Amino acid sequence: MARKPKPTHLKAVTGTTRGKPTEATPARLSGTAPPAFLSDRARAHWPELADLLAGLGVLSDGDLTALGLLCETLAEWIEAGQTIARHGATYECQTEAGATMFRAHPAVAQRNDAARRLQSLLSEFGLTPSARAKVSGLPDLRDDLATGYFS
Repeated sequence: MARKPKPTHLKAVTGTTRGKPTEATPARLSGTAPPAFLSDRARAHWPELADLLAGLGVLSDGDLTALGLLCETLAEWIEAGQTIARHGATYECQTEAGATMFRAHPAVAQRNDAARRLQSLLSEFGLTPSARAKVSGLPDLRDDLATGYFS
């Protein structure tokens, strides 16, 4: 399987600028209002994540759907964990022979699946330790490039 291309802003930060840009330079984020499609549980995570990513200078208007997916996945992972805390990780059932058997609660699989997706999305935004190590020292992104020359 081919490796995913490294985003252009990460190439600049890590010093790997050879080759053509992998995407156009994104427009900076024009607002941090959550999209209408977010559920109420995901909407609660939007302000913190949007502010964090906008502060890092890596969030653009084109990333809002991916950020919404990150919020939904985080909310799903938390909700599955709360279900497990209330009902336990296993439940008891009877086999056809009448023996008692313990099975994993369905929320365990839901939490594990959400954790895998959450890990992937966090990595895409550079919010994991290994992703951060590849992006040491984010540049100070200015809205107006001329201010760098005239200040």
